[in-house]
Amino acid sequence: MDAAETLFIERGFAATSLRAIARDARVNLAAANYHFGCKEGLFAAVIHRRVTPVNQQRIAILDKLESGDSSPTTREIVDAFLNPLTNSDLPPHLPALISRISSEPQPALKSIIQNEFAETAMRFQSALVKANPQVSPDDIMWRFHFLVGGMLQLVSLLNPLGVQKANVSPVERMGKLAKFAVAGLEVE
Repeated sequence: MDAAETLFIERGFAATSLRAIARDARVNLAAANYHFGCKEGLFAAVIHRRVTPVNQQRIAILDKLESGDSSPTTREIVDAFLNPLTNSDLPPHLPALISRISSEPQPALKSIIQNEFAETAMRFQSALVKANPQVSPDDIMWRFHFLVGGMLQLVSLLNPLGVQKANVSPVERMGKLAKFAVAGLEVE
């Protein structure tokens, strides 16, 4: 899976063959087919391995917020979604992998991505709807989609467009996005 992850990041899904993965992993091509069934199965396993811990962390934070005495604020919910990406023990390839999977055009891969993120997204959207009764659920859905887009932009580009150097830590970057997202989520 490490070889597949590296090649998917470097070349993308379409330009990566199972043969190249098996060669780089120094395994028999038949073994890759046996364990994962096909390239899409291997892609799904690579994504699942990296995304599951982040989504589990997100849900755990949200569960804790929702079990408190008061309802979570929009900022707390947004932070619960973004902060796991600032964790220092994240796999080093995760930002590149997230960037790559968000740009893969193949329809079959969209369902893999949907399966990995849909439950977590729905959970956060529900929390945001409760925190913002002045905003329609449909608007919350779209605004959350824009938040995800901003997050993907931050993990794939380290600096804002047009800026050569921006010495801003991942925590500061996500904080800036959170502030922007909260303003957009809460407005009527």
